[in-house]
Amino acid sequence: MTPLRHKILDWLRMAIGQQYLELTTRGNTAINAALSIIPPGRKILIPAEGGWLHYRSEPKKRGLVVDEVSCHDAKISLPDLRNKLFTTSYAALLYQNPGGYFAEQPMKEIYDLCHQHNCIVILDVSGSIGTSLADGRYADIMVCSFGKWKLIEANVGGFVSCREQDIFEKLRIEKLDDESAYTIILEKLQSLSARIAFLEQKRKTILRDLQGYTIISPHDLGFVVVVKYTGLAEKEKIINYCDTHQLPWTECPRYIRVNSPAISIEVKQIH
Repeated sequence: MTPLRHKILDWLRMAIGQQYLELTTRGNTAINAALSIIPPGRKILIPAEGGWLHYRSEPKKRGLVVDEVSCHDAKISLPDLRNKLFTTSYAALLYQNPGGYFAEQPMKEIYDLCHQHNCIVILDVSGSIGTSLADGRYADIMVCSFGKWKLIEANVGGFVSCREQDIFEKLRIEKLDDESAYTIILEKLQSLSARIAFLEQKRKTILRDLQGYTIISPHDLGFVVVVKYTGLAEKEKIINYCDTHQLPWTECPRYIRVNSPAISIEVKQIH
């Protein structure tokens, strides 16, 4: 193991609280590794909104049956999760915290519910690494991307980790083996706290400026600001604000944010 690789793995283990960990070529290949232990034909759960596009496509390629758990503005519905787990056998739940990069999930309750029903929890921490929401106590497997517009924006790599060694040893992992990539990743890890503080300050400014609008989960940890609108005039005002302040934005409904009319101000893209 090279010194750079060793430093990266040590940093990540300390950050997430899981010891069994490997660097992957991408965030998507980290998800692939997590899904590799699930036999074809089994059912898995993903959130109905606030997830990642790969959650829907990759399981189907592997012959898995995908079911969606209901959400309220990207937060997983515990009653719906409980009902699904009581009535159907699921191999895993794959979800993201915070949902859609803006909605804190009840991760302890989710984890406890899933474990009562032998459902493995796969937690995506691409939008929370370096914060208290990337907590390895509430996941069997964790995945993360270091790609474009992620918190660790190295434009290469990711990781997959496990609480238990026996699960980790079953994963089929596309490992990252690139010393130049290690250099970039380590630099991004070392500056992550400053990056998070910068983004949080930008988000606070936006929340203050738009306090008269309907903002989803404004008090949660998040790296986008999702603003609902009720008509074309309100929508145009939000977009005008973004354009005036040179803020990147996308329009919802959109699976990776919310399935309702809104403008998502992409704070995590700001540098």
